[in-house]
Parts: sequence; structure tokens; C-alpha cells
Amino acid sequence: MAGAELIGREELAEIQELFNKEKVNLYRYGGGNYKAREFEEKFAAWMGVKYAHAVSSGTAAIHCALAGSGIGPGDEVITTAWTFIAPIEAISALGAVPVPVELDETYHLDPLEVEKAITPKTKAVVAVPMWASPKMDELAEICRRHNLTLVEDAAQALGATYKGRKLGTIGRVGSFSFDAGKTLHTGEGGIIITNDRDIYDRAAEFSDHGHMHLEGLPRGKDPRRAKGLNLRLSEVTAAIGLGQLSKIDFILRKAKENKKQIKDAIRHLPNITLRPFADEDGSQGDTLIFRVRDREAALGFEAHLMGKGFGTKILPEALDWHFAGVWDHLLKAYDRYSDKDLESLWPKTGAMLRSSICLNIPVLMDDDTIARLSAAIIAAAEEMG
Repeated sequence: MAGAELIGREELAEIQELFNKEKVNLYRYGGGNYKAREFEEKFAAWMGVKYAHAVSSGTAAIHCALAGSGIGPGDEVITTAWTFIAPIEAISALGAVPVPVELDETYHLDPLEVEKAITPKTKAVVAVPMWASPKMDELAEICRRHNLTLVEDAAQALGATYKGRKLGTIGRVGSFSFDAGKTLHTGEGGIIITNDRDIYDRAAEFSDHGHMHLEGLPRGKDPRRAKGLNLRLSEVTAAIGLGQLSKIDFILRKAKENKKQIKDAIRHLPNITLRPFADEDGSQGDTLIFRVRDREAALGFEAHLMGKGFGTKILPEALDWHFAGVWDHLLKAYDRYSDKDLESLWPKTGAMLRSSICLNIPVLMDDDTIARLSAAIIAAAEEMG
């Protein structure tokens, strides 16, 4: 899956360079080689932003992005009912209230639903671009009018763009993940990006027990202004990140090429609906989504693909980790959800997700594999009738 397919000599070379130095310090705020700092600087330059702060996971990244934005107890944070559970966990961990809303036809936040969900307690909107852009102009305008912070949890969308702008750079702060399913793979890891110095400072402090990292002061003399956690990124992980970052343009190009071949081969099928886009040219290439008749058809489609040696990705395979309608263990703790049938709160989203197929598009797919996958999709569609 994307960067995970390409781990090799470049990553090893970065690790060896780290340990070949006279002094190795695996703690980023002391003396030493500062692979984490180098990774942050190069990532920020590639994204075209002023600041980047690397942390221990994608979950840590959205947690820090929200903490840096001042989200706290009692604040309401609007987000999508379709996302990996991490943003909801991060909102909850800060004492805030997650407010998932329905999807639009692009499988992203519906701006109309966002507007309807705003209350005097709303403080932020977390857009989660699942491999492509939501309607960012509309969401940005809503946040501007209501004085809300727009956060982009772009964990699944590194390298995707919206009208020429990289996702993660449109809101006040963006976050990314580097686990095995993402564009870049460091084992674990994440990063936040922003052009807002105050958000950057507060996020960095939150990730390091509240240390304010004031220049010229020894670490033990750092003052504190807010509580924090230990969400730091190790130098070894950052070294892997540098090796991976050198491959990002190749990863993005190949994934898009592979996805286009498959879409071109199946777009004639009358009984599948390819996902529409707010900006298709800017979409990520490592995932293909289409909708079929209903849940029964989706499960049959999945079974057919599995029989041909191809698995699905999230839909239908891991829906329970990506749909707010089944998160009783988390949302039922809030009064607003405690007596509700969660499934009934987001019926459109539930119906879309349960009738959808999501496919991983590897970077290293050869033409034969692309042809076999395309043929399997066509055969499954014909069998579905």
C-alpha cells in the first residue's frame, strides 16, 4: 500500500546516517542529529507551508491539531460520519463533543449539513478528505462566516489537491498519518502543518508535556502554559520518513496512473456508480470507490472479488471502524446520543457506505494485475445483474 510497498535502501541509508554520527541523540529537543527537525523542514517545504510538527501517529497528529486550535471541554466539533474513528477519539479526549454529520454525494462532509449543525458551542469543523477533497470552498466560507476553525484531518489524502491547493493547507491546520495504509509509511507516525505560529507552538507544546521550547532556555527551565502529553516522534522514525519523502512524487504519479487504467476499464458498467468528485484531477490515486445497488449486492461483489484474489479496503471490509452509526462505545457517553439509535441519525451515510465498494490501488501494480482486477470487477458487476 503506497509507501509501505517501497521501503528499502533509501530508508536504511537515513537510519545508518543517524547512527554513524559521532553523537546520536534520539530525543529531538536535546542535542544531536535532528532527523525529526530535518523531516519537518522538508515536509513543510514540499507542502508549501511555514510550519510542520512531527508526532508519534496520525491519531496524535489530529489530537495535537485540535489542542493547538484551542479545542477544550464543552466545545462542539463538527465532522463527518464517515472517517476512521481517530478524529472522534481525539475530540473526545479533549473533553469536546463530536458532532458527526451526513455525507454528500462525494463521500465527504455535506456543507448544508455542517451549516445546520452549528450552535453557539461550535468551535471547529474537521474535514476528513477520504482520498479526495470535500467541497472546500463552501466549508471554508461557512467557517469564515461563523468564526470557526477549519481543521483538515488529511491522513488519507497526502498529495491530493483541491483547485491546485494541497489538502491540509486550506484550513488553519492540517494533519497526516504515516502508518502502513497511508501515502508515506514510517511504521507509525504523523505530522501537523500550519501557517499559524500560535497553533504550531501550542501543538508542539501539547505533544511534549507542555514544554514551551523557548530558545536559549535549557529544557528543564521551560515554562508551561497548558497541559500536554508525550506524543513525540523518534529520530529513527523521522529517518525513515526522510527516505519515504524522497519517493512521494513517484508514489502519487504511479497510483494515479494505475487508478485511471482501472476506471477507464470499468466506467461503462451500467450497474455501478463511480464516486463523483469536487475536484477529480486532484484526487488521491491509491483508492477507488463505487456504489452498487444495495448492501446485499455489495457483499456479493466483495465475495466475488475475494474469490479472484482481490480484497476490499474499508468498504465493506472495515465499515465498523469508519462509521459513526456503530460507535455506541464512544458516542453513547454523551447525553445528546445516550438514548438515540445511532444508525438512525445518519441514514443517508449508512445507506451509501453499506452499498459501496472501496478498493486499494497499489503503487507496484503491473499491467497484468490491473487487467485481472478490472476483469474481476466487470465479472462481479455482470453477476450482480
